[in-house]
Amino acid sequence: MKFQTLPLGTVRPTGWILSQLQNDLDQGFASRLDSLTERAATDLFSKRIESSSQQFAWWDSETRGNWLWGYTMMAGLAEIPEHQSRVLELLNILKQTQDADGYIGIYSAASRYQHGDDENGELWGQSRAMLAMLAQYELTNDANWLLVVQAAVDLTLQKYGVEHSYFRQPKTRNDLIGMTHGLCYVDVVEWLYRITGEARYRDFGVWLYQDFNQMQLPFANDDMALSNLLDPHHHLNGHAVHTVEHLRALLFASEMGDSPQCTEALKNAMLKLSHYTLPSGAVLGDEGLHGLPTPDIGYEYCTLTELLLSLSSALQKSGDASLGDWIESLSFNAAQGARFANGSGLAYLSLDSRFSALNDRPDSYSHLHGKHGRFKYSPTHEDVACCCNPNAVRFMPHYISRMWMGLSDRPGFAAATYGPCVLKNQIDNVNLTITEETDYPFSDTIRFTISTDQDINFELFLRKPAWSAAVTMEGAVVREENGWLIVSKTWMNGDSFALTFHPKVEVMPYPNGEYAIKRGALQYVYPIEYQLRSIKNYPLDAFHDCRDFSKKYGTGVSFHYS
Repeated sequence: MKFQTLPLGTVRPTGWILSQLQNDLDQGFASRLDSLTERAATDLFSKRIESSSQQFAWWDSETRGNWLWGYTMMAGLAEIPEHQSRVLELLNILKQTQDADGYIGIYSAASRYQHGDDENGELWGQSRAMLAMLAQYELTNDANWLLVVQAAVDLTLQKYGVEHSYFRQPKTRNDLIGMTHGLCYVDVVEWLYRITGEARYRDFGVWLYQDFNQMQLPFANDDMALSNLLDPHHHLNGHAVHTVEHLRALLFASEMGDSPQCTEALKNAMLKLSHYTLPSGAVLGDEGLHGLPTPDIGYEYCTLTELLLSLSSALQKSGDASLGDWIESLSFNAAQGARFANGSGLAYLSLDSRFSALNDRPDSYSHLHGKHGRFKYSPTHEDVACCCNPNAVRFMPHYISRMWMGLSDRPGFAAATYGPCVLKNQIDNVNLTITEETDYPFSDTIRFTISTDQDINFELFLRKPAWSAAVTMEGAVVREENGWLIVSKTWMNGDSFALTFHPKVEVMPYPNGEYAIKRGALQYVYPIEYQLRSIKNYPLDAFHDCRDFSKKYGTGVSFHYS
């Protein structure tokens, strides 16, 4: 069983989720990142790079591109006119950089598509721009954005392929961060294939993963290479962000092809990732993947965002209801716990047990490069890398957009994850709205109300969480199949039913002998007293880099908080 991804904007947030988006836009760094750091203000799409010889020359295109993508989705889903207008202005600037041949990217005419065997950000930078414009296309139904993206992508498809490999064996020991990020160009062509159905986009996505696999092992960020995944004794050890984002390329290649190797590799990939997953839903990695999922090990906000998108892709392609449990745990615990509630800052690296957020705490990268600062709270983290903050702007819009999915083999929809929202779509040209009223995950009851132009027959798949000992359904008859509660009927305008979960309290062990307490989708934690100290001020008054010191309670007893 698999589902269909619905166009962005089909699902709109309400309740606490909408309030958080509105607050992040009005008070947080989400709408003003380019005023807080040059890393987001620098526009490499307009002021292009003359050479790819400098290893990290592409970096600002990641910062600005991911921020634009997140800001576009957040403003569109929150439907705040002033932010929608600003997004349009920023995207029009991006669109105006398109050359006559269709190129949108970060390299000059003399250096683009000519990167040899060294580090570059060609596909990575392009993909950030394309994804922002595809988001705008689906939110506004303005076909001009789709045409712009297709022209740019079609040019790249002419430049790379069987006769011209993108992934090259490096001549130096550069980390190849940008080149290997380029595998995420699959996100662009998968989206275009879903919209257009045109085979060239599908074929390029499958080829790009094959091209990645022809690199001679080992190379930087090779965790999702087919040979490594087929080896059950090969442990994940790459940059955690690359590892979880590359999962989407494997998912697409597995879905579009008929390779038994890809099928087996995907099974192994999910199993291996589970070994590095904490009760909060996070995959560990204080930049690099290493160690055991203990409560004092770091995980990166970029990894949380990319993991969310990859797990959503896996759920869509497999119909595996248990992935919805993982997504909710990640979204409601690790991701919410690593940020300030007012949206003014986040921890680049966070932990399940947070007794402190110190700017001088070392991590796996600082041991190599001597640059601490990833555990503090910041609206930019520009002193180490401005990557987590723009990616955080994407997080909740990604969650919202995948809360509902379409059924692939019959009329209907699947509630993959829960929360207050409204779904608006059509079945057989009949308009319908499904309103999901709830305070979930802070409440166990969800009420669904159907509004439709006329009576219509379709099925609703409702995920049954594994943590719910039982469910109560009021107003509908359900059958259960493979972790899904299925309601099949002819729906009339105003039909309504309520779904109530009965969560178990679970005690989940960490490998070091400590325990997490979970009830339903939430990990329960003890709030502790702390002192927050500003260590850097920004031109905008409400924004600071901060470190904190937290206290312990009792003799020999300590509590953790998220």
